[in-house]
Amino acid sequence: MRRTVFFGLALGMLAVTPLVGAAIAAQGNPQGSITLYNAEEMDGTGVTITTDVPNLQSVPADEGFDGTANDYAYSIKTVGQWQVCMDAGYETSCLIVDGEMASLGDNGGSVSSVRYLGPGNSAAAAPVAATTPQSGPLSVAAKEDDWQPMYNVDLFGNDYREIAYSKPGSTWKTCKASCDDDKKCRAWTYVAPGRTEHGECFLKAPVPEASESDCCVSGVKGGASSEGAAGDAAISRGLKRLGETAADALEDEANRAVDRKVRDIFGRVIGG
Repeated sequence: MRRTVFFGLALGMLAVTPLVGAAIAAQGNPQGSITLYNAEEMDGTGVTITTDVPNLQSVPADEGFDGTANDYAYSIKTVGQWQVCMDAGYETSCLIVDGEMASLGDNGGSVSSVRYLGPGNSAAAAPVAATTPQSGPLSVAAKEDDWQPMYNVDLFGNDYREIAYSKPGSTWKTCKASCDDDKKCRAWTYVAPGRTEHGECFLKAPVPEASESDCCVSGVKGGASSEGAAGDAAISRGLKRLGETAADALEDEANRAVDRKVRDIFGRVIGG
């Protein structure tokens, strides 16, 4: 299956709330919100958004350099899991943030689009261990003790079931649960909203080859946690246990073959 991600989701109705310097309320995603701060450590004036925004130039911010929330954020706090990208249209050095990211590092002052991915692991105000944004397309703020999938990884091919979600709120966790409940499933790939309105899930058997891709979040049943890594680093961590299990199986089979050979020789000696 060829996957080409198309972006351009409609911006919901906007309304101002008095809780922060500038706040955006929307009809969509009432259970999630993201607050952009124009200083590190969640300091400065916050702009709170509760809808997908493909171009933050549409969001007013009095302290923004151009009067908007574009290129505004230096730290972030979320309720739920949000994708944050450095260019409009959900492109370029995208991050997934779940909780607090006290510093965007080199990406500070560069955020241009945000969208809600679904409920997250962390409470609204609970600090989490955030990875420092790297040059790759995705970094993750996540609790260290939570199992994490392989972010920015596509397990391409071997699809036997495709689930196209029909309403908002589905996330990689929804996709993983479908795989966990299916005896045939060995791996899954979740495609975030963009190509379709509410995202997609692909269940796979056997486990296909993994590759780095901005489109997707993937996991292997029984695979190790990626520990919040993305791309090639996530592949290395997430497939480590799978490789160890395969190696152990090969070793066990070799040992059984030797044992059968010894028993056969011993049987002939005794019987001879």
